[in-house]
Amino acid sequence: MLDLLAGLIAVGLLALVYVDQAGPARVLLTLLFTFFVPGRAIVTNWIRLARWSGVGMSIVLSLTVLTLAATITLWAHLWHPLGLFEAEALVSLAALSVGVLRRRGYLWPRAHWSLGLPSRMRSR
Repeated sequence: MLDLLAGLIAVGLLALVYVDQAGPARVLLTLLFTFFVPGRAIVTNWIRLARWSGVGMSIVLSLTVLTLAATITLWAHLWHPLGLFEAEALVSLAALSVGVLRRRGYLWPRAHWSLGLPSRMRSR
């Protein structure tokens, strides 16, 4: 459910940015994106973090990754906030999709990631 929510936030904000609509909905989606989406894209693919706290680690990682990306682009004199957001949103959507597909068993067998151990070691 959290992955679906993160995907909907990213798609909704991308849509509002592309139609150039300002207002409270865009501000709210921007805050939700900033505090949740990139971190959730990491947590959904990093099994050990998902065990600790899905939402808490998502917030910490989102703020860290977005701050780091903004700092690097600023120092590299490549500062373009809208382009940076679009890249972050598309990468986040791709990572969320991989996480959902993997969890459903479409990319890798479930036994390899559910406990983080190979299936032969889980029976011991």
